[in-house]
Amino acid sequence: MRADLVIEGRAYVGGRLIETAVAINDGLIISVSNPALTPEAEERVVLGLGQLMLPGMVDMHVHMRDFNQAHKEDWYTGTLAALRGGVTLVVDMPNNDPFVDSLAVLREKLEIARSKTLVDFALYCGAPRNPHEIPEIKKIACGFKIYPEDYDKLPGLLKYLEENLIVIHPEDPEIIARERSAIVRPRIEDHCKIRPKLAEIKAVERILEIARNKRLRLHFTHLTTNDSILRIASSKLCGASISCDVTLHHALLSSDVMMMLRGVAKVNPPLRSKGDAEAMLNAVRSGLVDAIASDHAPHLLEEKLREDYDEVPPGFPGLEIYLPIILTQILNGDMPPRVLDLYSRRPAEILGARKGSLAPGMDGDVVIVELGKEHVIDPSEFASKAKYSPFGGWIVKAEVKRVYLRGILALEDGEPRVGMGVGRHVAGS
Repeated sequence: MRADLVIEGRAYVGGRLIETAVAINDGLIISVSNPALTPEAEERVVLGLGQLMLPGMVDMHVHMRDFNQAHKEDWYTGTLAALRGGVTLVVDMPNNDPFVDSLAVLREKLEIARSKTLVDFALYCGAPRNPHEIPEIKKIACGFKIYPEDYDKLPGLLKYLEENLIVIHPEDPEIIARERSAIVRPRIEDHCKIRPKLAEIKAVERILEIARNKRLRLHFTHLTTNDSILRIASSKLCGASISCDVTLHHALLSSDVMMMLRGVAKVNPPLRSKGDAEAMLNAVRSGLVDAIASDHAPHLLEEKLREDYDEVPPGFPGLEIYLPIILTQILNGDMPPRVLDLYSRRPAEILGARKGSLAPGMDGDVVIVELGKEHVIDPSEFASKAKYSPFGGWIVKAEVKRVYLRGILALEDGEPRVGMGVGRHVAGS
């Protein structure tokens, strides 16, 4: 047995840190073994002191923009940000301009992504306008994203979507509309009032009721409240096929940050209290959540600095800093090492992708990070077109040095080593 590439050194494998060698051939991992037992290889890489081998990360909630919003982000800049963050599979949301809720727009988006991407990718479709297109949409999309304004469409769509991944943005639109109408001239600091915790809790309850006794694969994204997580955990115990994710900003930041950074930190759902953030962090630590997602949502800085509440778009970039922040949390003893699975193996399993693990049969996606080297997060240096972050100024103790995509060196010292279009589409069901 021969291999194209063997990488030797300390690695995160199966929840443990071990000395091993990963052999890759034709884009797939063929063995993970004692270095003395590895096959002959065309190329052999030995990790240096302080370096660690990880699987490629999997981010199941990103916004690559492009189309009519290419000034905010495009598939090249967004996936370069992914590479710099050690992410080798991104899954893009459908709230583009134009919105992706038809087969024609989905096909157009697929071609744009294929032509520019530096990492592998999958696509969600919004609630389809024409249910008769769903069989063809399923061949392209890995799942369906249901936004609050489309909750009423969900009961009629369920018969078409059984056993397909359905990603839910849980915020009750009626509660939000009521709270928004009660404030004549809202300010940024009113964001949590307009989108209260109750909106999330009620939405989770509503969707769980709609899905009761149906063969659905539900995934609740960017949760912010302990009540939501406990309701989902209860449904899991009763046998429901449900998963959920949390962002690092909802686990590590609070509404105090929004008071300081104002529109820069505006995001949906909002940053909440310190107590809520601590609850999300504990849910990540204890494994109550299934995944971590960045909700990478780039906008231009001038848009985020607007004074009018309604003119400030929600969201901020995160792809290139999530892995360094997670590793820093682990090094500081604030998270256990198994949290790495929430940003790699577990989302890959939810998506049904051959990613996220250093194991035979998986894609040869390998990230080499250097630990212990402190640096400050500087958004002005982001690959993303969004040059701001509520994590700006944070000190991290890990840096992505190399990224291999299916055995191909894709990034080295922050610079791409591949051209646009090297990423592959992870097909739908």
